[in-house]
Amino acid sequence: MRVVYLDLDGTLLGPGGSVLAGDGGAPCDAGVRALLRLRALDVPVVLVSGRSRARLETSARLLGADGILPELGACDCGHPTAPGETVHDAIARTGIPAELLRREAELEIHPAAQWGREGSHVFRGRAGDGAAAWVADRSGGALRLADNGRLGDGGHVYHLLPAAASKGAAVATDIARRGADPDACLAVGDSAEDAAMAAHVGAFALVRNGAEADAALAARMGWVTAGRYGAGVLEAVLEWSGSR
Repeated sequence: MRVVYLDLDGTLLGPGGSVLAGDGGAPCDAGVRALLRLRALDVPVVLVSGRSRARLETSARLLGADGILPELGACDCGHPTAPGETVHDAIARTGIPAELLRREAELEIHPAAQWGREGSHVFRGRAGDGAAAWVADRSGGALRLADNGRLGDGGHVYHLLPAAASKGAAVATDIARRGADPDACLAVGDSAEDAAMAAHVGAFALVRNGAEADAALAARMGWVTAGRYGAGVLEAVLEWSGSR
């Protein structure tokens, strides 16, 4: 069995978060055609995102996806919680989210993360060079600050989540749960967090806009698409499926 794992924002979805927006915001249906190609091949599509479960479930219904892995895998990573408490609650109880906001003047709570979070706290803006190390030290290694990609205004999206949580770990668990062949699976993304999926699938493609945003990441990736956003996803799906 083979599965395709797709990041949403900056990958399948173009500028403004639309599946019909391509490079520069121009109309583009490439992402839709990629999904149709996978549907025709009867290959399950799983959305892997920093979005909350509720938001990702809605996206999956709209896009016809077969599964979801929300919040970078933070919801189901085994982080210790008190009875009746979510992982998000447990992290809040440490006081670290509030301390991080006081420490990092250019960070703010992401407006899209005001409700429905179960596993991670999400911020936007710019974190200082020492922010990630501070989180690791302050939490005794239990938490990490993950940079989940660049926003259109030049800022970034950051997740404060359990150190054990990652898109890679979530994909590995999902592959095992489905009984899929890891070497037969494809993942596509645009950020370093997405690149964590590469170790658990046979093929990983970094879309061109992700490579342009992070030259260091691009330099260590074996496959960078020529197309950006949905066009890159379609390119990856066609090349991957055409060889099988």
